[in-house]
Amino acid sequence: MSFARARGRIFVRTFARTFVRTFVLALALVPGRALADTIREIVVEGNTKTTTATVELIAKIEVGDDWTSDMLDRVKTSLVSSGLFRDVEGYVENCGPSSTPACAEAGVRVHLTVRDKHSWVIAPAFYTQPTNTGGGVGFGENNLFGENQKLLLYAQVATGDTFFIGAWVVPSIHGSRFYAQLDTFLKRSRLIEYAPAHSYTDNPREVRKSRMHYLNAGLKLGVDLFWGLKLDTRLRGAYVDYLGSEVTALTNDASKFEPGVDLLHPPKPGKEGWDISNEISLAIDRRADWYGVQTGYRYQASVEYSVPKLGSDFHYQMYSLSLWRGVQVLERHNLSARANVNIGHDLPFQQEFTMGGTSMRGYLNDQFRGDLRVTANVEYSFPMFSMLGLSVRGLGFVDSGYITFANADNPERNYLARSARDANSTLAPFKNSVGIGTRLYLRQIVIPLLGVDFGYGLEAGDAQLYLAIGLTN
Repeated sequence: MSFARARGRIFVRTFARTFVRTFVLALALVPGRALADTIREIVVEGNTKTTTATVELIAKIEVGDDWTSDMLDRVKTSLVSSGLFRDVEGYVENCGPSSTPACAEAGVRVHLTVRDKHSWVIAPAFYTQPTNTGGGVGFGENNLFGENQKLLLYAQVATGDTFFIGAWVVPSIHGSRFYAQLDTFLKRSRLIEYAPAHSYTDNPREVRKSRMHYLNAGLKLGVDLFWGLKLDTRLRGAYVDYLGSEVTALTNDASKFEPGVDLLHPPKPGKEGWDISNEISLAIDRRADWYGVQTGYRYQASVEYSVPKLGSDFHYQMYSLSLWRGVQVLERHNLSARANVNIGHDLPFQQEFTMGGTSMRGYLNDQFRGDLRVTANVEYSFPMFSMLGLSVRGLGFVDSGYITFANADNPERNYLARSARDANSTLAPFKNSVGIGTRLYLRQIVIPLLGVDFGYGLEAGDAQLYLAIGLTN
């Protein structure tokens, strides 16, 4: 019995050794796959602002890592996608006894040549959209301290939204996998609510105008786990108050409100007070941007909820899922698709989902509103011409969306009449648009200069023009 067990053990060990040797040999023979060398030295040249440590961090390589023959293309793509460099080159050479002391052992030396873009801009901005025209001035720095940090300061005055926004993004805290963002958004808005759509071809008319203050600040902390998988949390606090509401000149119909409403003094859209929430997000981001052609994918799921224990006067939850996919077509053409699903419970007016304007080109800004939203967008872009670093791309797009109030019974919200989903007109909140547009870029800087979109709302049978000059992102 013991002899049989011994023979069994010998057979198992022999089989295991043979399997491992065969597996390793098979990996070595796979086309396009090579056994790894060790990175002994990294040489970075041409960078006048970006630090060498930041270049290595963006490239996701460091001394001591394994190096395979297919990694150079990935490194170059990561560097170009960062948006910091107008040119990126690289090559690899073997180390040996005659090399530098750092490269005396067997392995490879990686050479990277990067040429920085002009990373900051102070620029005026002008845009015109349906119901909102304005302008402002902003400062954008895309490579603060040469460490790939982002800083944006922008203020504008407009017929719809007058605001100041400030944001500081740190993609790596002291070279670690942890990142942070600090932001503020101080806004005074003229908000227009439109009659809920109750037929498929409805093009809703405005009912109530309100003026709102929204004073907001937030702090995000996160970690880049591995291979583009990121987990973060954002604590946000805002104060909300209204300067008053009025029934618009386009309607004086009391049926648009709940019974007994004084049309001369209509109720404010919702409750005032402190809006404090926490958001938890999990995303995988494997996007690449090769000078305007975006490929790869980004998927994100998040949940945001109010925090009464920290002083929030509101009580709500939001659940979101976003998907983006981009592919390269021909040499410089780009096809991208985006989808979003948003579900809310007891959302206050300032947190409700909206649709229309740049999110549904061909319709008015925020013409549709609800606590349930599903949207999809497909864009096809192509180069029109390039000259001296100036590039103009054309695009065609299709926007689709469905938005409604699944539950219009939040006591902290003053809804318009018949806001809840109508079972007799299921398709009423479903809207679609098609259109064309252009984008203008300078390769030497990091921010697009001009965007023009012309959208046609299929159900409304109406067209809208969207123009932005300056800080179009």
